[in-house]
Amino acid sequence: MIDQNRKRLLGDTVAGYIETLPYELDSDGVGFWVIVPAGRSFGFEGDDLSEFVSLCIKRLLDVGGVAVRLAEHGPRRWKLQTQYGRESSEISAAIVSEWLADGGGHPKWESLWFVTPRVLQRASFMP
Repeated sequence: MIDQNRKRLLGDTVAGYIETLPYELDSDGVGFWVIVPAGRSFGFEGDDLSEFVSLCIKRLLDVGGVAVRLAEHGPRRWKLQTQYGRESSEISAAIVSEWLADGGGHPKWESLWFVTPRVLQRASFMP
């Protein structure tokens, strides 16, 4: 288990970061590309980084977020990603496994995002 009281140079703790992570979920969304570097900013690598990433994803899902990717066309900006499963622990594990299988590096901006169902339904496509 990672130390959730660990602080980074910005002064916040792991627990504080995870708690406040969903604040943009119902507006701009939260990109997977911000989670991995945040974990590294706490000094996590390897299994500890994977655990941090998993905890962040679970938090986003537990407060009502859904996994999405940018749509390539159509009326909506986001496309729901259902291939990861139904329960937050299953979805989180699948996303972490996919990220690790891709090398566990820094995710690209256009990779996975998390938004609320309201944002999923209302955000218009932006070419």
